Amino acid sequence: MKRLLCVTIILSSLLLLTQCSKKDCNCTPPDPASKLTYGDSVFHLRSANYSIAPLNGKKGTYTAFPDNLRIDNTTGAITVGLKGTDGESQTGLWYKITYRSSTGNEVDSTFILLSGITYVDKFYMLTQGDSIVYPIYNGDPSKLLPSGNFDLAHDNKFAIDPATGQINLKECMRRGFFGDQTNTSWKVANIKYAINDNSKNETNGIDVVIYYYHTLAEVPSNVSALMQAHQQMTVGLRTALIPTTSGPVDTNIPSDLSLSKPRPPCVIIVGN
Repeated sequence: MKRLLCVTIILSSLLLLTQCSKKDCNCTPPDPASKLTYGDSVFHLRSANYSIAPLNGKKGTYTAFPDNLRIDNTTGAITVGLKGTDGESQTGLWYKITYRSSTGNEVDSTFILLSGITYVDKFYMLTQGDSIVYPIYNGDPSKLLPSGNFDLAHDNKFAIDPATGQINLKECMRRGFFGDQTNTSWKVANIKYAINDNSKNETNGIDVVIYYYHTLAEVPSNVSALMQAHQQMTVGLRTALIPTTSGPVDTNIPSDLSLSKPRPPCVIIVGN
């Protein structure tokens, strides 16, 4: 992940210098001594929300991508907490913070992460033995997951390993998580967890939307489009191919799913 972030930052810098030459737009590269930074790149939950501000705060406009991060667009101050501007979890995601001066001549950017786990949007084919959903810690699939309890919101029908955060989809079905599986249906899993890291076991959480379909052909076209949009908003994570499906549009998907929001991630179970 660190290597990927370094490459991303280098490419972004090269693009900035290319786009902001004096000949093209009269832009000025940021002064190395006043580069946009928050003093660290990873921040943890505490018992109460708290704020972090750029060390070299300058007048201008600050934006975040994805845009569910709670950021003051004038000062760049970020509120570190579980819920983002859209009411969904913002932990476990990398964010690109971009600064633009009031004149528009200076542009700078940096990356931060609010510590936690995420699950990526993915299709799981049961006939291929693909039924375990793995958590990703701090936006890096190679990072070891600290010890903790990943089943604080206990549900007997939801098969999540409290020690690893892994979700066993086949076992969820066996326990009746979806009820009658003769019909396809959505179910939202509300995962509450606490990790033994610098958050000091503060309660964290993430919702995951899970859907069961009998075949890939049944998957609505708007569902795969949502998943593809989510994938473009998970900075640094492109871990699973999301196929474009052609099933009839589903007009009854959960209201908190949107093409413009990175959360909640979608897990699609395909039975055959």
